[in-house]
Amino acid sequence: MRKSSMASKFLLDTNVFIAAVKTGRTDTTELLLHVLSGDKYRVIGNDVLLAEYRKYAERLNALDFYEFLRLRMEIVNPSRKEVLRLLPHFPPSQIADAVHAATCLKTGAILITNDRHFEKVAEEGLIKVWSISEAIRKILRR
Repeated sequence: MRKSSMASKFLLDTNVFIAAVKTGRTDTTELLLHVLSGDKYRVIGNDVLLAEYRKYAERLNALDFYEFLRLRMEIVNPSRKEVLRLLPHFPPSQIADAVHAATCLKTGAILITNDRHFEKVAEEGLIKVWSISEAIRKILRR
């Protein structure tokens, strides 16, 4: 799906997806549906994120929601060099998070997450990170 280049770009971490599908209709669900609908926003992801979404979708019986999201996501995979640049900012067990941060760095996307592993790259100004509640406030104006 091609969206306007002027649209705000977001990468939605797996905890956003889990929160949106796990407990039924919540503010997080509304946030996800709002960002995925229309031309105002672009959802950016990578192959690693897509695999994580799929794993949780299977566990949470949310494959339809996964497909809805997958069809609206623009896949941008960072290069090995881009990931290696950000890898030192993450614990050794969080390679996937370095991939997500590198995707944001490459695309200028804002990462929406409640994962504290991203605080260091945000504090250093490498990427912009919003908490889920901050995204709800800013995007849904609540």
